[in-house]
Amino acid sequence: MYDGFSVSDEAGKYQLFLAGPATGTLGDSMYDTGNRYRDLSGMSFSTPDRGNDRSGGNCAADSNRRGGWWFNWCHQAFLNGQWSPESWYRPWYPTVEWGTSVRGTTMMVRRN
Repeated sequence: MYDGFSVSDEAGKYQLFLAGPATGTLGDSMYDTGNRYRDLSGMSFSTPDRGNDRSGGNCAADSNRRGGWWFNWCHQAFLNGQWSPESWYRPWYPTVEWGTSVRGTTMMVRRN
């Protein structure tokens, strides 16, 4: 759970802003100011037809991902992807490691 977050409008490419690290038992693969490749705060939303990540390619169009997300360098925390053990390396580090299958995910938003 994050204390706060926001997403900009279409003109801002749906940029994600997170208010500090998450609390809870899952860990936090979206907010990591100590690793510029993993921090998703400030990232714009990418889709297969519009890459807004920092990889120099398009993470959302990659054959192992194929879906929209706030990608940084194609790493971590991709809730919309293929979750088979051979398709994704560390899908939600440190809780869900490589070789772990996840059958589904849910992202919930609650107004304060």
